[in-house]
Amino acid sequence: MKVDPRITILFVLLLSTFAVIFRNPWHMLPVLVSAIIAVLLARAPLLKLLRRLRGVWIMLIFVTLLQTLAAQNWLAGLLIAATVLQRLVILLLGGALLASFSGHVLVQALLQLRMPYQLAFMLSIGLRFVPLFGESFRDSLNAMQLRGVDLRKLKFRTRVKIYTWLLMPTVASGVHQARKLAMAMELRGFGAHECRTAYAPLCMRWHDWLALALVILWAAGMIALRVVL
Repeated sequence: MKVDPRITILFVLLLSTFAVIFRNPWHMLPVLVSAIIAVLLARAPLLKLLRRLRGVWIMLIFVTLLQTLAAQNWLAGLLIAATVLQRLVILLLGGALLASFSGHVLVQALLQLRMPYQLAFMLSIGLRFVPLFGESFRDSLNAMQLRGVDLRKLKFRTRVKIYTWLLMPTVASGVHQARKLAMAMELRGFGAHECRTAYAPLCMRWHDWLALALVILWAAGMIALRVVL
């Protein structure tokens, strides 16, 4: 049973805040455990998200190694690396929680949280443009491979240059689509009326209020832990 997306947004904001406030990995461990439990209870598409972000994990490991090697004391460097890794994992789990809801539900939640409609609409459009950018980049990459370019046999520096070259047509395609979208919005009178209606407004139920109370108690416990320790 999913809770109201407004409570999920509040919980993700608290997760991000505590991930920034806590500097010790042992103090951040309860925040990480709470995020994992929330993802399991929400049945968020974590595995699907991890498969899409396989390259991010390589970057996380690389950042962790850099943090360890940059410190004068290896133990202090290891603690700093663990803190950075935990912080990034918490942010990733928060994104997985938000990904369990559809785009229009999140936009409706932001609207009922008194966010201006223009900002909420921009957020929804940005979420829709991300897969379009990825699809355009993959199409350019496949076209290059069909012309006989085997990226696996090229040097690392050459591959980086090729990826840089492919970004320009991808960005140009995105700008072109954004212009067409802006023209269509102007022709349909976007922003002409301040008051807007909703097809499916969100309503709080008893389990949503219970989840809100648990989130408030959890946040109070985290603040008490930060003050005591």
